Amino acid sequence: MKIIKLQVLALSMLALTACITVTDSRFSKNSDPEKAAETYVALGVGYLDSGDTVMARKKIERALKIAPESASAHSAMAMYWNERGEFKLAESEFERALDLNEDHSPTNYHYGRFVLQKKRTARACELLSAAAIDVDYVARVPAYEDLGICYMAFNDSSKAIDAFEKAWSLDLNSTISALHLTELYLQRKSFRPAKRWFERFEEIVKDKELPQSPSSLYLGYRVAKATRDRNGQASYAFKLKKRFPNSDEYKSFKRGI
Repeated sequence: MKIIKLQVLALSMLALTACITVTDSRFSKNSDPEKAAETYVALGVGYLDSGDTVMARKKIERALKIAPESASAHSAMAMYWNERGEFKLAESEFERALDLNEDHSPTNYHYGRFVLQKKRTARACELLSAAAIDVDYVARVPAYEDLGICYMAFNDSSKAIDAFEKAWSLDLNSTISALHLTELYLQRKSFRPAKRWFERFEEIVKDKELPQSPSSLYLGYRVAKATRDRNGQASYAFKLKKRFPNSDEYKSFKRGI
């Protein structure tokens, strides 16, 4: 199944704690060890997100020294190893985190994304689903979005639609969901809902002043063609040619694909 290629910025690494904002500071002897460990985890993930892997490892290792059985700390270390390309070590740390707490949603989410990249689709969908259904998890929207992508890779369009619509219900500005739902309904030849979802996408783009990608413009052209909107076809084709003349999408347009 052809999956729409999205030009999406890489998601920031989500804090493995409750999205606390911290600064590096000295902890007193009376500090709560668990809270101190969580703070070091948050610091480590912050450094990792900024590209400072040296400081990231120091903070995460400090967290593990304080709380060696912290699922958050092991999950953060897994993210560190993944960033360094040490995938076996990353997987080992993810598994350790889940051994400590199988319901740890950040681990389920990040491990799910890791496994999805390795093309182990069924396991990825299981992990992402576990994170997405946690009503207290702060990253439910991207979890549902990635779950939808996982189901698309698994060729299960019905579950993919359910996942993207759930993500949309949680965030009405989810361009990822709107685009994928457009693609899924277009593949089903359900042209009216496909057009409706693409119109929602364009409303967000206009409201947020976001740029369109070759993929989104080509998708708009395909929707216009399917709904026999000649003006729309001409408009998207013109924008695609003008903005992205060397793109694969424009080449597909010229070949009539």
